[in-house]
Amino acid sequence: MTHDTRSAPAPAAPLPAPRAEAAIAPFGTPHPEADMEAWCLSGDLHSESGSAYRWAAALFREGHRCGSGTGPGYGLLFMCSGPEGSVCGSWLSPDLVETIRASVRGDEAMDPRVRSALTDVLAEGVPLPDRLLKGEVADCAEWLDLVLGEQAALRAEDDGSFLFTVRGEVELELRLTPQKPAVPQFDVHGHYPGPRPDGSDATTSYFIPRLRTSGRVRAQGRAWECVEGRSWLENDWGGRVRRSSRAQGIADRAWLWSGMQLDNGWDIAVIRAQHTDPVTAQSTSLFTRATAVAPDGSVSYHHDLTWQATQHWTSLASLESYPTTAVLSIPGLGLDVVVAGPAAGHETRTVLTGRAFCESPATVSGTMNGTRVSGNAFMETLPSGTVGDVEGYMRRISQISISEAAAVYPASPDVASLHALTGADTSPSLDDDTLDRLHQSLIAPLRHLLDNPGRSWRPYITGAVFCLLGVDPEPYRPLTAVSELLHTASAVIDDIEDASLLRRGLPAVHHRFGIPTAINAGTLAYLTFDPILERIPQHDGATMLRVHRLCLQALRTGHTGQALDLTRPRSAFEDAVATGSHHQLLSQVHTAHRLKTGVPVRCMAEAAAVLAGATEEQITALGRYFEAVGTAYQISDDVADLDGVTSAEDRKQGRSSKTPAEDLLNGRITYPVAHATGLLDHDDRHRLRDSLYQQSPDGAARAAELLTRSGALHACLDDGRTLVDEAWKPLDDHLPPSQHKALVRALGWYAAQRQTDPAAKGPGTVAVTAAHQN
Repeated sequence: MTHDTRSAPAPAAPLPAPRAEAAIAPFGTPHPEADMEAWCLSGDLHSESGSAYRWAAALFREGHRCGSGTGPGYGLLFMCSGPEGSVCGSWLSPDLVETIRASVRGDEAMDPRVRSALTDVLAEGVPLPDRLLKGEVADCAEWLDLVLGEQAALRAEDDGSFLFTVRGEVELELRLTPQKPAVPQFDVHGHYPGPRPDGSDATTSYFIPRLRTSGRVRAQGRAWECVEGRSWLENDWGGRVRRSSRAQGIADRAWLWSGMQLDNGWDIAVIRAQHTDPVTAQSTSLFTRATAVAPDGSVSYHHDLTWQATQHWTSLASLESYPTTAVLSIPGLGLDVVVAGPAAGHETRTVLTGRAFCESPATVSGTMNGTRVSGNAFMETLPSGTVGDVEGYMRRISQISISEAAAVYPASPDVASLHALTGADTSPSLDDDTLDRLHQSLIAPLRHLLDNPGRSWRPYITGAVFCLLGVDPEPYRPLTAVSELLHTASAVIDDIEDASLLRRGLPAVHHRFGIPTAINAGTLAYLTFDPILERIPQHDGATMLRVHRLCLQALRTGHTGQALDLTRPRSAFEDAVATGSHHQLLSQVHTAHRLKTGVPVRCMAEAAAVLAGATEEQITALGRYFEAVGTAYQISDDVADLDGVTSAEDRKQGRSSKTPAEDLLNGRITYPVAHATGLLDHDDRHRLRDSLYQQSPDGAARAAELLTRSGALHACLDDGRTLVDEAWKPLDDHLPPSQHKALVRALGWYAAQRQTDPAAKGPGTVAVTAAHQN
């Protein structure tokens, strides 16, 4: 989970004292004794033709360069934006891949389902979009002369300058000549504390804030261009952050950093540093500091400052939220500026940082001691990289789906949105009273649930499918709203038909707004996918027709499943009670679950795959897997119904999001009930039937006790797990290794078995409790 940068920082706490160390070697001298060392560069370039480029890179090593066993691992991160657009990439050496594999296997802070799935993916190879370094690595222990295969090289020259080259979609050949001396960052020791209590992962940071830069650039195979500009160079070294084991309670590093080069000659580095526990999502503020280097090279440190992000962008690919605009005030420098970057993009997804980070070019404008000042900057956001709770992670997408749904379901009355929602001609303009009535009767009932989102795994799937297929999901953000609105509409209607009192811990929509209004608003919401689909990139007619048909199929099959749910398989149930043969009953309940939840989920996954240009084999494999995920989720939902919880967070907080044992109270023949008829003896089967037919709290409690004692709950969860495992095998062969492949695999295990045992070493086991009376 990313740290919140929107609130003003707490008073800075003093940094832990750095460990005693030898005198700092001259800048440009490697530290072979360190477990980790990184060289970070960024800058801006301009060509004679007027082309502008903003670039950033990091070359790093993990592990000692001597000793036995796995050698040191090396990596490269690179980002460049220019006239042709933005590119980014990450490359890893084989030894670094092995180091990451070991750290994932031993990471007890990671959700066990994600840990198991990511371990499997890493066993296949480098997870995309990361790539293997090509060629040999050469590294000198006495002087900076680092060659990362064919991709990049950084060398310190005798005259004090540095040569940097990088190859890829954009190629750079640059000479960086310092215009200021190197200085320590953060404090006079350059000390950055790590999250481990023994301080073994602390690091030291020095940087040269301004270097004159010249050389040449070539983008996408075009002719070389001569360029000039200025750069920033940072050297970090210290204890290894990545270990072969990590217990719960050891936090992730997280920070928001910006390096600013002002046109008046000042250079300023600002950081807000935190440690975030990936399991509890609790963050501890370390410090907020500014390191200021004057035009003459003198340095000062400031902790009395305000560094407040005012605008953010949330990535659909990673679900991380990044600040894009921040306000900075440093009273000691008389500085008040706005640091503003692009509204979106510049994220690099890589297992090197856990999942992703953002390195975005920015501009600076404001005043310094009352005089106008401007300049260039980079904003770097490193979020907590560990998925400690896959359910909580997927819920992050709700802010995206709600934002996209606001195009037709705004928080306040809006003529344009109502026109899109209703399709009605709004000319002449609607008066305020009519707008308010329409908003209250059509939009507010849906916002009642949208503003209190559920687990959000359905819209998560729509974004994940694009990433699985190597397609940028950003242009298709509205598709998340289609998935969420179709589900929310069905929830509104289902709650009326099921006489439900609660939904997501709130009064059901029909209790809040009345049954007629709920029926009308919920029915209209079934039809809102059309105006939302108009907001995605439009493909050829056949493709868009197929997507529309899949949305309609999702609605039809969902209603078919609900019809089976409402009519209930009484005949098969009575036969199972009488004979103890439950196979026909189980098949009928499974069919209802598959149609009500499995197939609609499949349809939305296939719609995303069609838009992503997948092959028919990929579309079929994706569809079958996500149908299994949806069906397994409905099975585990029958189990979760016993105590009324719908999430791990509900269980942790001891709260109910739904009426406990609501299905049993309504006499519903659920998946656990079907299994129990094949596990209980003759007398208990009849007791179960009689308890269900009572449709009372006492009857529901007796039925719940019989279900638990029979072993039916565990049988249900075993069925769900088998379902997703069997559907995964055909899909596995159609997907290259990637982070999203691991997350989607973990989603299947989550859907089948929602409550994990924190001590589990692999995919989580399930804790099941009997229902309590309402």
